Amino acid sequence: MSEYICKAIIYRDFEDVYGPCGCGMDLATLPVLLPRDWVILERPAAVEDDEFGKGFDFRRTSGFTFNNIFEYEMEGVEYLANFSCCVECAERAVATGYAAWSKKSYPMALR
Repeated sequence: MSEYICKAIIYRDFEDVYGPCGCGMDLATLPVLLPRDWVILERPAAVEDDEFGKGFDFRRTSGFTFNNIFEYEMEGVEYLANFSCCVECAERAVATGYAAWSKKSYPMALR
């Protein structure tokens, strides 16, 4: 498998129930920052196959629109916030190589 240049960032410290996970098997409890290119341009095939970060996150909704997606820059890479996944999907994403566990706390600007 090729090396992913931009990886999703998964946070363990801000655990909550954000809605159903994209896999459909569990509730999304871990916040995720997705690389902006994955949403704007194209998701890597493995990410698309796993339905990673595609769940209905309640933080993104405002009425009938999905407009609460925040941009966040970190180490020169632009990310989009208010995405989430379940623990099983997070572990699979890290094992596959398209995501990484964050060593820092979830950014205060995004809470």
